[in-house]
Amino acid sequence: MREAGTKKGFTLVELSLSIAFIAILSITVVLIINDAISTYQRGLTLNQINTVGMDLVDDMRSALQNSPAEKVVEICEGLYGGNSAQENACKNDGGRKFVSVQKFANNSNKIKVKGKDTVDVPIYGAFCTGAYSYVWNSGYLYTKDNSGVARARLSYEYEGTNYTIENFRLVKVSDENRSVCKNALGSGKYSVSVSSDFSAEEAKEEPVVLLNDDDNNTLALYGLYAPAPAENGTKTMFYSVSFVLGTVRGGINVMSSGNFCATPGEYDSDFDYCAINKFNFAVQANGG
Repeated sequence: MREAGTKKGFTLVELSLSIAFIAILSITVVLIINDAISTYQRGLTLNQINTVGMDLVDDMRSALQNSPAEKVVEICEGLYGGNSAQENACKNDGGRKFVSVQKFANNSNKIKVKGKDTVDVPIYGAFCTGAYSYVWNSGYLYTKDNSGVARARLSYEYEGTNYTIENFRLVKVSDENRSVCKNALGSGKYSVSVSSDFSAEEAKEEPVVLLNDDDNNTLALYGLYAPAPAENGTKTMFYSVSFVLGTVRGGINVMSSGNFCATPGEYDSDFDYCAINKFNFAVQANGG
């Protein structure tokens, strides 16, 4: 018979096992939730990159389609006041720098990537279509380590008044004479370093800032390249353009093999908020 007053309950071993099971279950649930949140955030970041990138492709393609169907190399003729060396350098290059120019980090203006001094990465540049020009600042400039590096500015004349735009990541200005790219190369020279002061001689429209320089905008260009357009013999010009769009978080290093974001645990890593993509497109210029 059971003695009066005797109580049954969990033993210490049973209680310990129960607590351990609940702890393991809780940790598993938390890890699953964190992984789901991480995957969702990565999806949002990648979607943002692709959406904004395609919008930029459409904008640039439209600008090129309405640009003059003319040889860019013809700009070299007589531009340098009889300086045959500069004119020949321009012609031999096909006038490419009147289409696309970039400033690269060098030994005198190193920037930091993943906490280390780095050269030979784009800092800023311009893309000139003959209808509109685009001026951009690299995403590298928006990390805390590179906050003091000089950034591109755009000066322009609109309706008789001179203006200057600063603190932008990508801006578009009407510029039928490709003056933005010409002026960036300096007066009377072709093969020189690109100035940080870009200027359009006379804009027919007010410039449009396509990528703002603020905390809410997480994207920036990391390079833009466009060779001189090709001609098919009938005064029709074909352009090929590529640009790299990425976030300003996650330790992006475009010049490294594979174009990557820093993996979790490395310097300046926000892996879930990091994405990078390269966009390529070709278009025919058939404007006036």
